Amino acid sequence: MEITEKYSYSKLEVYVNCPFKYKLIYVDKIKAFTQSVATELGTLVHETEEAIAHAIQEKRAINYDALKQRFIAKREEIKNKYPVDYEVKDKAGTTYEEKTTKYLETGIYNLEKFMKAHPTYEIVGIEQSFNFKYKKSYTFIGYIDRVFRDTATNHYIIQDIKTWPVPHEQKELTTPLQFVVYAMAARQLWGVGTESISCEYYLPFCELTQSAGTKGYLARGVSKIEKIFAGILEKSFAPKPSPLCNYCAFCPTSPEAPAHTKHMCPYFSHWTRENRKDFSTENEWMGMENHEYILEAYHKQYGIKG
Repeated sequence: MEITEKYSYSKLEVYVNCPFKYKLIYVDKIKAFTQSVATELGTLVHETEEAIAHAIQEKRAINYDALKQRFIAKREEIKNKYPVDYEVKDKAGTTYEEKTTKYLETGIYNLEKFMKAHPTYEIVGIEQSFNFKYKKSYTFIGYIDRVFRDTATNHYIIQDIKTWPVPHEQKELTTPLQFVVYAMAARQLWGVGTESISCEYYLPFCELTQSAGTKGYLARGVSKIEKIFAGILEKSFAPKPSPLCNYCAFCPTSPEAPAHTKHMCPYFSHWTRENRKDFSTENEWMGMENHEYILEAYHKQYGIKG
């Protein structure tokens, strides 16, 4: 039986953002998952949107009162769990309380309004799972938030829900790897050509959608995926220190990092949510052959055991 390595979009994204983090998670098999106010509220919004989509798909009445009550109860739990981060203002200058309150007032109704505005649309995928082989060595797996089909044209719209505080800049929308993988999955699931697929982000906190993937995005994306796989095969794991270190389970600047993993990376950026102007790094990368020496020196300097 032929065995292929499984990849999700998020696994590819880890390598793009920081190859060294990829090594720790997927090569060294170190389990470290950090939750945050952003991830937990994001999950809550996804669950709410999923429930609404199922009701629409099954032609049931949407019980908004019950959904709101559940949302508010869960939000209170998250607020108590992350009291400081919950009150921090985002890039748009709003707190989580303000964003979620607006969502409950207006945003929660947007999917139903969208379907009424597009009477030829049907929902054909909700948390749609996929599993397809990519060449001989890889298998892509994952879930698509929701998929619509225009019954008049047989056109498919892939939609991913993001709880971003502000829309993406245009340059970030040209070749989104996430939709490259999703478009390949859609071709396998529904047997449609790329020309019959469009992709978009739905931003419930901004109450808008953003089209993603400009002309030629699939070919460009496949080329990028090939480069990622080449880097992994070549064991090219140089770290990429950035503000993302402040959210990483392997960096001491992350307040959510577990104690047993937070000092595994000695190359982290000093940028924090409180100090946003410091982009200096703890240590420079000098190749894998010098990693153990640098890590040992870092641990010794700060009196870290293990």
